[in-house]
Amino acid sequence: MKYPNTLDLNTYRAYMCARHLNRDKTRLLDAINLDWDLNVPEPLKVLCLKAIADNWMTVPYFRELPLCEDRQYLLDLLDLNFPLENLCSRVRSDAFWKRAFHHRWRSFVPIEVGTKPWIRIYLEQHLSEMVEHLKPNDYDQEGIKRIVDLCSPFVRELRIERLQPSLSDNSDHVPLDVVLANLRRLQRISLTYDVKDVGHNFFLGCATITEMDVKLMTQGLERCCELTEFRLHSSKLEPTMMKRISAALGKGCPSLRTIAFPHCRCGDIGLRAFCEPIHPNSFPNVREVILTNNFLSPESVQELTWRLRHRQIEKLDLRLNPILTEGAAFIMTSVFYMPLQELNLSCCSIDEQIEECLLMLIRFNCTIKRFDISSNRLSPAMGERLLQRVHENKTLQQFDLRNTDISYDVRAIIDEVILENRDPHSLHMWQAR
Repeated sequence: MKYPNTLDLNTYRAYMCARHLNRDKTRLLDAINLDWDLNVPEPLKVLCLKAIADNWMTVPYFRELPLCEDRQYLLDLLDLNFPLENLCSRVRSDAFWKRAFHHRWRSFVPIEVGTKPWIRIYLEQHLSEMVEHLKPNDYDQEGIKRIVDLCSPFVRELRIERLQPSLSDNSDHVPLDVVLANLRRLQRISLTYDVKDVGHNFFLGCATITEMDVKLMTQGLERCCELTEFRLHSSKLEPTMMKRISAALGKGCPSLRTIAFPHCRCGDIGLRAFCEPIHPNSFPNVREVILTNNFLSPESVQELTWRLRHRQIEKLDLRLNPILTEGAAFIMTSVFYMPLQELNLSCCSIDEQIEECLLMLIRFNCTIKRFDISSNRLSPAMGERLLQRVHENKTLQQFDLRNTDISYDVRAIIDEVILENRDPHSLHMWQAR
């Protein structure tokens, strides 16, 4: 008897208690044993389904089967090593693609599954793995385009966590123009030009992004019309690269909502180069800007706040940048011109001179819900004055003051006051953590 994969095995184990059942050895039928019918002739329908499964490459019958139970039985019999071309065009069953995913990546747990179909999860992981393990010397444009065209109707998100270094004298990585240009429904991309393992081909600088890498990547980005989230992280970006990326995103991605360059070390010159092609109508839908650890100074932060002013920015992350108290003051006085909901100024070398701007922000701002100013040198006396202002703020829901020289007792009272601002749903989630 074939055990159906649609039924959870744990459910079977929970309701089957062999210790309390009378196991009479003289019985001809043992319903507990799934192999009791090995000597019983199989029905003709089962034989036909097995024949279809064995010859599925030549007779790919699936939708032609009238009954849903017959289709499900056939999916249990199908070989998971069939070519993707046949499977993608015929099979949409979540149960089959989930089984195929866990069979291929036994130790990998996909994130943010939610209601996503498993065929999409499978093909997104398949495409990411192919790009990550492809060596530049083995790059075949026609073969890559054929695979991308196969995955394109289903792929919405692409995560590239590493790229193989070139074996030649130059440091160019695998070209991404063909991949990005043919993913017509791509909405989110997270990319890094980095290596995760050291082999015999390793050399210093093999993980460095080159001008040719950026040129080919931006050519593909210009055709990603549905892109809403762009993340390029842990890659050293030069000013010319930042300018090219800015121009490509502004030209080809009108729906972009998130721009993130964490740990890209672009510096003040790189940020100015990124802002140079931007005009008042550029990036009309951007809501999140993430510039973590980019060596930004107060001067570049001043220009950034001027560019973001009067835009619908909801999240700004500048942690691990030495913007000092001067740069933090620019930001705290500019948030009144933006509907900012989340602000992260952790580890930004801010001192107690920020007190006036911080108290004004806590008292008068009515949009920020999450504020992180941890790991900065604030004074212990500032905690008492912050506690007085927090009582007047009915919007703030998270206020991180760890490692700021403010005493634990004062921080605990501030957390209790802020807890009252949370709605019951978010409060329940916070207590669950």
